[in-house]
Amino acid sequence: MQSFSGASTPEYQLNYITSDVKDLLNELNNQFVEYLTKDIIESELQLNLKQWLGSPYYQSSNENAKDCLEHCPTVKHIWGRKIKGWTDSALKCYDNFLLKYIQIDKGESIPKTYAGIKETDVYNYLIGKGGIEQEIGQNFKNIYQIRSAFQHIQTEEKDGIRIPKRISNSQCNKWRDVIIQCFKHSLIAFSHMVMGENKVPK
Repeated sequence: MQSFSGASTPEYQLNYITSDVKDLLNELNNQFVEYLTKDIIESELQLNLKQWLGSPYYQSSNENAKDCLEHCPTVKHIWGRKIKGWTDSALKCYDNFLLKYIQIDKGESIPKTYAGIKETDVYNYLIGKGGIEQEIGQNFKNIYQIRSAFQHIQTEEKDGIRIPKRISNSQCNKWRDVIIQCFKHSLIAFSHMVMGENKVPK
């Protein structure tokens, strides 16, 4: 069988996404998570993300932030179903912040609810801490639950027949507003919390 020898995946993507997004990605000099975070919180984050996150968290967050920008270059332009893919990538991006904070900064382990690992274990851990951590954990859990609503779109009629459940653009836009606000409040609170931790003398 003859193998396909076309353009590499990154080259293919750059050729087929809009020129505005292409120009933006080229201008950002591989600092996608910094741009995305600033766009969400509408101000500069007083934290060097590359230095603070370190490997492998920064690389993963940066790749997922790039995915967000390919869905939509600015959060104010997200409309309708674009929020679905954007939310999935944004959660993957910012889950790394929580993992790094809990496991490296605090030196604590995340209890498992089941035999395997689940994203909600991280959120539940923070919720159980109370205070700012509880607020952040609850916001992330709310976003996760909305993301799940995007994925689980079957509904059952009275005769037991399953059909796809339609999610309207207006419903997506309402969820978008909740998602962006949850991320914004959490990231601002998180940055203050981390910087406060960093200022504590050892």
